[in-house]
Amino acid sequence: MIYKHRSKVAHLPRWQSLATHIVFVICATSGSWYLLAHEFQITPIAVENHSILMAHGVAAYFLVLLFGAVIPTHIKAGWKSKRNRVSGGFMVTVMSLLLISGLFLYYADETREIALWTHWIVGGVLLVLFPYHFIAGRRANYLALKRDKHQKSQSNFINLN
Repeated sequence: MIYKHRSKVAHLPRWQSLATHIVFVICATSGSWYLLAHEFQITPIAVENHSILMAHGVAAYFLVLLFGAVIPTHIKAGWKSKRNRVSGGFMVTVMSLLLISGLFLYYADETREIALWTHWIVGGVLLVLFPYHFIAGRRANYLALKRDKHQKSQSNFINLN
């Protein structure tokens, strides 16, 4: 089901939404390619592991930047409106875990293996959670608009009597 009419609560501007989705796809694709090449010696494309890792790092940098940009607007408004809180809370948790495990991968020596597996598992969770959060948000907006429209028609009916 496609939800054409949307509430403006917690709505991202088109440029920010598009940038977030493009950067997410680049980050997820490069991370998945690196996992396949590094752990399973499967190379979907003929590119060095270092180049894939570099692309992943640059995309991750921009994804963290975009994540920070949605905190004061999208996350705050979504939380206040009590919509999509479960998947939104999981998104914040997963993004935070990815950020922390990425820092450990870059800076920590002793805990590198734990950070690596944490990063891959949590990254895999995000591959499912991000589209789910997007679809659940669209559905929550649709249901809220439907409820508001119904309440408005009920109040008009009461005012007529």
